[in-house]
Amino acid sequence: MISEPRYDCAIDAAMSVIEGRWKTVIICKLYRNGAPMRYNQLMAQIEGISPRIFTLQLKEMERDGIIIRNVRSTKPKCVEYYLSERGFSLLPILKSLAEWGLKNMFSNMVEFDDGITVPSKDDLKESGLC
Repeated sequence: MISEPRYDCAIDAAMSVIEGRWKTVIICKLYRNGAPMRYNQLMAQIEGISPRIFTLQLKEMERDGIIIRNVRSTKPKCVEYYLSERGFSLLPILKSLAEWGLKNMFSNMVEFDDGITVPSKDDLKESGLC
């Protein structure tokens, strides 16, 4: 098993940024909220994630420039997370992956929430985020 992505392969390098069970979920939650989210607020919206793994995923995403961690100097200290410009640039790619998944995954393997929609390119442009 390779512990580091192969940077001689652009797809492998790109996938290393979003690999992991929770990274795409975090990206989607931050996008759908439309505003920065506090640590506990964000974690509460992700069922089944442990605090240790959640913290690890956030740190990796911050390191990769996908999210921004903002520490406000208030008492008590307030830490908020939001998508960076690089994070927003992933949304059209994730939309394409979601569309592929909807068309190609076996229905007995994955259950999709019919109430969730993937933002269109126009939605992203209108929001001023992409």
